[in-house]
Amino acid sequence: MTTRPRTTRLRKLSAGMGFAAAVALATALAPSASAAPADVTVSPSLAGNTITLKVSNNANKRIGCEIFGVKANTSPAASGVVFGYQTPEELGALISPGASKNVPMRVTAGTPPTLTGSTTIPDGTYDIYWGCATITLPPGSAREQFWGTNPPLTNMTPTAAPIRVSVPGAGPTAPAPESEAPARPTVPGFPNIDIPEQICAPWACYPLPRF
Repeated sequence: MTTRPRTTRLRKLSAGMGFAAAVALATALAPSASAAPADVTVSPSLAGNTITLKVSNNANKRIGCEIFGVKANTSPAASGVVFGYQTPEELGALISPGASKNVPMRVTAGTPPTLTGSTTIPDGTYDIYWGCATITLPPGSAREQFWGTNPPLTNMTPTAAPIRVSVPGAGPTAPAPESEAPARPTVPGFPNIDIPEQICAPWACYPLPRF
């Protein structure tokens, strides 16, 4: 993938759903560079009604990401965003080279909507879109590199397809109830003595009939 100016390739979905300011100001001052699609990947994990995405950064720069989920088979527009994640605008929130970070999905809240609500995702099937970009400081000192789906990336070939998930996800499997063996009949007049299932001689055992 060849990098291009940041301003033409990331679509801001809403006022509360864009990359950090440092990324938004990035411009093209350095020659084009190539970025491998596998340098930045995401993988989901589900437990009940919570969704966590593991973002792995194998690039040589820090990255920030925007992630959002919409109902499956619907247009990925800002009005349809149900949940997501946005890297906070602080240096410590960026994902360092060679590191991975588990980011929780939160439902949209407020007006305009921001990704600050509960981590309890409503039941349903969703498509997750995501985009990550390298962060160079000061902004504009180098061409940034990008990974993810379209949207939020635009005017480029995406490096990944949307991820389909269903909520609630599979949680710990409940143990199967243990089957209880039928009670053996008791000896008449002796309620605390069970009749054995079989009687054995030195050479063989013979089952006893149930009464």
